[in-house]
Amino acid sequence: MIPYYYGSIIIGPSGVGKSTLCKGLLQMMEQIQRKSIIINMDPANEDSYEDYLCINILELITVEDVMKMFKLGPNAALLYCFQFLLDNIKWLFDKLLKYQDYYLIFDFPGQIELYLANDSIYNLIQSLTNKNNQTLQLSLVAVQLFDCLNCYQVNTFISASLVSVTVSANLSLPYLAVLNKLDLIKQYGEMPLSLQYYLEGENLKYMLEVTDQYDEEGQKFKEKYGQLTYNIAELIDSKEVVSFEPLYVENKKLIMRLILKMDKANGYYFLENLPPIYKSIQEDVGEEIDFLPTELVMELETELFESN
Repeated sequence: MIPYYYGSIIIGPSGVGKSTLCKGLLQMMEQIQRKSIIINMDPANEDSYEDYLCINILELITVEDVMKMFKLGPNAALLYCFQFLLDNIKWLFDKLLKYQDYYLIFDFPGQIELYLANDSIYNLIQSLTNKNNQTLQLSLVAVQLFDCLNCYQVNTFISASLVSVTVSANLSLPYLAVLNKLDLIKQYGEMPLSLQYYLEGENLKYMLEVTDQYDEEGQKFKEKYGQLTYNIAELIDSKEVVSFEPLYVENKKLIMRLILKMDKANGYYFLENLPPIYKSIQEDVGEEIDFLPTELVMELETELFESN
């Protein structure tokens, strides 16, 4: 019988908290009696996973070695590494076969061009999720992290929303966008608009209409970029697919909510014979994972804003 796996791929720019989230997910999985393992898919990521169960692409190939061997820059070396992994995908399959019944947490590189302007990641995901694969079957959900600092400027939040729409379409996977590091609001200060507005991601044109921000040259953003940004916002609004999950890894409730959302997206949520503790969590959360409860957002706003 072909082993069947469930997992998530964690993506996002450098410094957004991917590795921290992977470790947090693994720790939470242990608490709810689920076996899980981290798979480092970034050949340039030297983040230490020494204390965590991990399959590491660095054992197969590294960006540093490729740069030295072929005199390439870091971006070209990264592309070479993924093509090399794709050509040697059996190496990864053999590693995964040692961890049947484990939840797979893939830590992917952060360079956005890999997801927007190149097919390397797409081809790798297609290989991993190939329904005709006789070695193993894998159901994945993509989880993309965005820094909550994006909310403080019109242009950065609309850019993040546009990236979210584009990446979700390009990966051809169930997809979740996550607004991470919300605890840093305590340092950044209150957002221009409500937290619920940013999480729901609806009516981006409203942000342009009610905010009055300036660019680095001191010119009003709306006057200099207004029409272009308005058109982009209108395009994103027409897709009706942008929304963000709230997260900071110290908040166990938000981590558990994210796990349930991932499980529902990749299908694990609907399995029979789940651990009793997991079924209990399902019953406690119920249908709330299908929408963002106002009470949860108000609780977060009270915790994060009023503690300033």
